[in-house]
Formats: sequence, structure tokens, C-alpha cells
Amino acid sequence: MQRLGLLNDWKVAAPCGRRKVESMKKQLATTLTITRTVGLCLLAGVALSACGNGRMVRGYVFDKELADAIQPGVDNKQSVRSTLGTPTVAATFDDKTWYYVSTTVRVRPVFWPDAKEHRVMAIAFNDKGVVSDVQNFDMDAMRTIHPVDDKTPTYGRDVNLFQQIFGNIGRFSGSAPVGSTDAPGPNG
Repeated sequence: MQRLGLLNDWKVAAPCGRRKVESMKKQLATTLTITRTVGLCLLAGVALSACGNGRMVRGYVFDKELADAIQPGVDNKQSVRSTLGTPTVAATFDDKTWYYVSTTVRVRPVFWPDAKEHRVMAIAFNDKGVVSDVQNFDMDAMRTIHPVDDKTPTYGRDVNLFQQIFGNIGRFSGSAPVGSTDAPGPNG
């Protein structure tokens, strides 16, 4: 009985009455309402943030004053590079034309980026490295390229995966390849 006396010190909750059950139901309902409200607010915030439009500049960031400062017959490659920086693209076959390309696009979450502003500044140099011509191109000069999606014909057979895997079974005999002997090769 002495051991049971230890149990008397523990506090055992009395059975819940009807009032306590109703209070717990109200508290649970309030908690669920708050949770739903917070969840809906978070969902609405994420949905609204996805609708925003972003603006991004790709390539060279133009400074109109610096770009207008380049003068034919006055500037050379070194002065152009120190004024505008490294060109975006140099000519393919020679280093006589430099291109500074800049495109401002509108970025929307679900759609492809739309080009809103496009500028290409082409600077041509003569044989001595002095600027001979400066041309500016904008959105009107921009063209959309539609690649051809035809397939290039190839010679040979069209085989599927299983024909590739199992096609060589039984094609080879057990004999050694032509030209092989028991003698060692040229390197020993």
C-alpha cells in the first residue's frame, strides 16, 4: 500500500465536462479559421507576385553620352575600348567591326520574354585601327528567324532500339578476326 501512496501525489484530471468539450471545439474552430485565413493570404500573395512584370537588360548597357562621343576619324580601337568597354561581339573574319548589343526585355512568369527595346551599335575600323563608321540599329532592324525543322537525310537503315541491341546476335562466328595470328603484334 505504501507504493500506492505515491500515486496519490499525482494529479489526475477530472473527466471533462460538457462545458470543457464545447470550449475546446470553439478553440479548434478558431484555430482552423486563422490557419485558413493565413493560408489564403499566402496563396494570394504568391499568385499576385507571379503576375508582376519584370524588366531586364541583356547585353551591353548603353550610356547615350558615351555612345555619342565616338567620332569617325578621331577615335581608335584603344579609345573606343576605354570609352565603351569590351565589345559584345567582334566581326567573325576580321577584327575591323565591333558590335555593342543591348536588348531590354519584359519578363513575365508564364510567357516568353518580350523584347521591348533593342539597340546595336556597329563601329567599323580602317586598316590603321581608326574609326571609319558608326552605325546604330534599333527594333526596326531586328528580324525574327524561323529555323527549318526538317530532318537531314542520312544513309543506312532505320533501326529501332531492339534491333540495335539484338541485331548482332549470331552474325559473328567463333573464329578469330581476319589478320590475327598467335604471333605477337608490332609492339611486342
